Amino acid sequence: MPRAQHMHGRLQVAGTLIILGLAVEAACLLSSRPIAFVILASFGSLLISAGVLLFLYALVFLESGNRGGSGPGAPPPRASL
Repeated sequence: MPRAQHMHGRLQVAGTLIILGLAVEAACLLSSRPIAFVILASFGSLLISAGVLLFLYALVFLESGNRGGSGPGAPPPRASL
């Protein structure tokens, strides 16, 4: 269960980063100054990219953690004679 809680925390952080990036981009769309585009292109894109990469990392990390257990990717148990 701790692995699931750890993944849940990573997904929350990833979602928060994506929401913050979208909020920065939405705020920049309201402004007509040239610096707004720079902020949109740098900080907004950086936050969204970090959120997406953290989300994908959390999915890959969970998949690689199931290999030794009894999850879907685990080999079947050996029959004893």
